[in-house]
Formats: sequence, structure tokens, C-alpha cells
Amino acid sequence: MSQSLRRAISSLLPPLAAIALVLLALQLIIPLLHIPSYILPVPTSVFAQFTTGRIPWVEHTVATLEEVLAGFLLAVVGGIALAVGMVLSRPLRAVIEPLVVAAQVMPKVAFAPILFLWLGLNIMPRILTVFLVCFFPIVVDAVAGFESSEREMLDLVTSFDSSKLVLLRKVQFPSALPSIFAGLRVAAGLALVGAVVAEFISSSSGLGFLILSSQVSLNTPLMFAAAAELVLMGFLFYGSVALLERLLVPWREPQHA
Repeated sequence: MSQSLRRAISSLLPPLAAIALVLLALQLIIPLLHIPSYILPVPTSVFAQFTTGRIPWVEHTVATLEEVLAGFLLAVVGGIALAVGMVLSRPLRAVIEPLVVAAQVMPKVAFAPILFLWLGLNIMPRILTVFLVCFFPIVVDAVAGFESSEREMLDLVTSFDSSKLVLLRKVQFPSALPSIFAGLRVAAGLALVGAVVAEFISSSSGLGFLILSSQVSLNTPLMFAAAAELVLMGFLFYGSVALLERLLVPWREPQHA
């Protein structure tokens, strides 16, 4: 087992132990306090929802995952492409940058009902909602990363009569990778939020739909189970982005004596 893998496992043990202790405490305290299950169910009744066979968990999980991945990947491609265009073209940046700043402060999820009105009750408005909440952090961090290149290195490469594209490929893009991945990690956390909000508005599948339907029927254990799966999915999605960063930006890995 490699040293980095051992460090990763050892760093997970304390939070996992804390979660286990909290769940054990809830399992013991809730019956003692006579809290109704529709208010706060015991953890065992929540976990039992995954084994009853009445809920098509795979179908709902895949539905949410499709929305998250499609919207996130669309935001990655579009966000980095726009950031490159803003770096290469000052006129384009002069036009786009104020719009990006204005869009950054607007509540993107508020446009989800409008997207459903324009595009109909299908998966596209949900994908675009995820895209909107992920797009702007990626653009902002990518532009900041491109501008963080060392001036001496830029001058050195420029002295060889290099074009802007060569400068971008050899100097600016590699130096921008840490900032780009910082934006991707922020976007990874927001992607599930966008998907769930869109499913709350209109959907017939997905974990957000499952939470909403269980709320109507006062099936609190099912609501907690769907929320727990969303939390797990969020950790895995964020961890996947962090793992990709470690593979593509190995110099960012902390050094230990």
C-alpha cells in the first residue's frame, strides 16, 4: 500500500468514527426520548429503506447522476472555453466580464422554473440548472488561474516569438490547473444542489423527487435515506474531482518528511 493511500485512509478514519458514534447515540437516545418516527427516525429504520425492495433506488440514483454529470461536464467545457477566450481577447473580456460578474451574484436556481417553462418537463431544464450553478465558479477561477502565471516565465516564452496560443498551452494553462481545480471542487459541491432543486420543481424520478414525494406521504425514514444517499454521492463526486486533481497536478500534493 502506497504512502499516499495510507494517509488518505488514515485521514478518513476519524470522521467515519465520529459519524458512527453519532448514529449509535441517535439509535439509543431517540427511543428513550419517545420521539415519533415521522419527526426523527432511528438510523436502523433509515437504513432499512435500502433493503425493502419497494423503492427503485438504482433508477432514482441514475436519474440524478445523469443530470449532475451532464450539467457539470457542460459547465467544465463551456467555462474553461470562455475563460480561454477572455484571456486571449481583451475586447471579448471587456464585454463578457461584467456579464459574468452580474450573473455570479444572481440566484441561478431561481431560473429553474423559467427553464421548465421554455424547454418543457424533461431532463434538459434539470441539466441546465446544474450547468448554471456550476458554470460561473469555473469561469472565475479559471481566469484567475490563467492570470497567475509568473511574469518572468511569460516574458521568456514571449521572447521566442511565441503566439498567444503557444503561451497559453505551455505556460498559462499548466500554471492555471490548481485554480481550475479549485473551481471544479466548488462546482462539484453545487452540482447536486442544482439537480435536487430542479427535481423539486418538476420530475418523476431522482433522489430529489424521492425526498419530495416522501415528504408528502410523511415517510420520514425514506426522506432521510434519500438525503443520506445524496450526501454520499456528494462526497464521492467531490472525491473524484480531488483524485483527478492529484493525478493531473501532482506537484500540489503536500510533501512529508
